[in-house]
Formats: sequence, C-alpha cells, structure tokens
Amino acid sequence: MEKSEDCILCRIARGEIKSYKVYEDDFALGILDVNPCAEGHCLVVPKKHMERFYEMDDEDLGRLFSAVKIVANKIKKAISPDFVCIFIRGGRISHLHVAVFPSMKNDSLSGFPQSNFEKVTVDLDEVAERIGNA
Repeated sequence: MEKSEDCILCRIARGEIKSYKVYEDDFALGILDVNPCAEGHCLVVPKKHMERFYEMDDEDLGRLFSAVKIVANKIKKAISPDFVCIFIRGGRISHLHVAVFPSMKNDSLSGFPQSNFEKVTVDLDEVAERIGNA
C-alpha cells in the first residue's frame, strides 16, 4: 500500500500539487483528469487515503457517491453530453478515484466495456449461483 505522504491524490487533496478543482466538500474532491479521455473528464476522490470502494463503510461510500452525483450533474450542465459515465478501478493509482466523464451516443465509449474485450462464454447459471452464494 502506498503511503499517503507519497500518494499523488493525497498530495492533491492536501493542496501540495496543483489541480483543476470542479467540486470540493469536507470529504471529497472533484478535479479534472490531467490525462482526459474526453473534455470534462473528472476524478472524484476521497480526501482521506483509501484504496477500494468496497472496503469503505456505507456512510463514507454514500458521501463519495453524493460527490460523484454532483460532479456528474456539473458535467451534464457544462458539456451537455448524452450520458455521464463513471468508472472505478484504481489500478495505476492506489488511491480510490471515480472517473466521471461525458459520453455521446456512438462515441468510442459506447458499448464499454463489452465492446473493448474479447467475448467469453460462461455458464450464467453457475456464475450467478457462485456469486449469489458468496
């Protein structure tokens, strides 16, 4: 686990690194992604170092997604896309971040992620049972 002193998103949240803020409250920060996939591509991050959304308590998760919703509505108002999409993974940066970005019908994001990956054959009954019983 990356230390919060070394984490770029923690440093941004502390104001040590310049960012392009679009939203801020006491829990979360919304900033423009400096390597955007589209105009208006933002990241919403908890100010406190966290790695995975599914490890958060429900109250903090609710606070994070309230901030995501606010940023999504700001993107909708400012950019006027057909859709506002979110994506959470957190692979390259170990600090939880929700990517929030505009998308238009039939753009390169349409059909994501299925259109970007090889098709796989799975036994849906078996997988549903495994996940349902987990």
